[in-house]
Amino acid sequence: MYEIDFLKAGDKKDADALCLHFDRPDGGGRAIVVIDAGWQDDGDSVVEFVKQRYGSSSVDLAIVSHPDGDHIGGMGKVIRELDVAELLIHRLDQRGGSSLEASSAIADLVQVAGERGTAVGEPFQGDQYLGGALAVLGPSPDYYAELVSEQILRAGQKAPALLAALSKSVRAFADRALDALPVEEVPFGEGPGPGPRNNSSTIILFSVENFRTLLTGDAGVPAIEAALDFAASSGLDALAPDLIQIPHHGSRRNASSALLNRVLGAIGGVSLGSAFVSVSGKEDPKHPAGKVVNAYKRRGYPWNWTAGGSICRRSSDAPPRDDYFPLPEMPPLEELPDEN
Repeated sequence: MYEIDFLKAGDKKDADALCLHFDRPDGGGRAIVVIDAGWQDDGDSVVEFVKQRYGSSSVDLAIVSHPDGDHIGGMGKVIRELDVAELLIHRLDQRGGSSLEASSAIADLVQVAGERGTAVGEPFQGDQYLGGALAVLGPSPDYYAELVSEQILRAGQKAPALLAALSKSVRAFADRALDALPVEEVPFGEGPGPGPRNNSSTIILFSVENFRTLLTGDAGVPAIEAALDFAASSGLDALAPDLIQIPHHGSRRNASSALLNRVLGAIGGVSLGSAFVSVSGKEDPKHPAGKVVNAYKRRGYPWNWTAGGSICRRSSDAPPRDDYFPLPEMPPLEELPDEN
């Protein structure tokens, strides 16, 4: 049995909150995992969801993919109000990054965990949890150290001016929808990627009952490529997963034709799996970017988003949910020349 829930988080700004409920592949019983918990105000809804939907106040693992506010913000409430056995979070303060702003948020959360008797660990490449259901594909300790150094360097510099400004006008989703899938610009994916903090995201392969889900946080192309390299060298099958998280709310900076060809397969039009993207209900022409979700769709991965409500993917033997219904396939989106 497995249930994968992508919760609607972030009222006005995008956020990630993901819950897993499944039978451990090693026969160790049923497990609950929370991966990110949105902004601070989202913490209550994550706690309530676990209690009501999973019927439990106990969580085996709580994982913070990286310390952006839309991922770590609600985790304090999760730790305080649920019985969490272990928290996994990269200790920026202990890995040379104590001067960075995000370090204080990590230290505060670790302190809360200590007060609650929650064990604290760091998820690095090669680690496996809960009978092998969760395999960490990235980052490696060495790559993480490089990203910390880059963050420190950037913190001492002024942010560079944007090359192009995207229109901030609010556009209804219907105005972005297209009747047909446009031809992909080749190559796409050149240009600046996300910052080092996003690339430090924990990348996880979740595998139960021959169902594979690739969870990417806000990771960019180099981070995901490194994770795929590790998976290949370790005998872990991360390619063409049944379900994949579109990273960083569908940002144009987190995808490329080459990467998607590798992880999903070449453009073929045959449905191979599905994709999801966490976005708020706010209309934003770059989250998700049309170029990105269209690229997934071309490769056999129709997408859906949390802007319409929480999304659940589950096995046929999972507990019934009378108020959950099949989602319609999302249409292609307009592709703007200056999406980022």
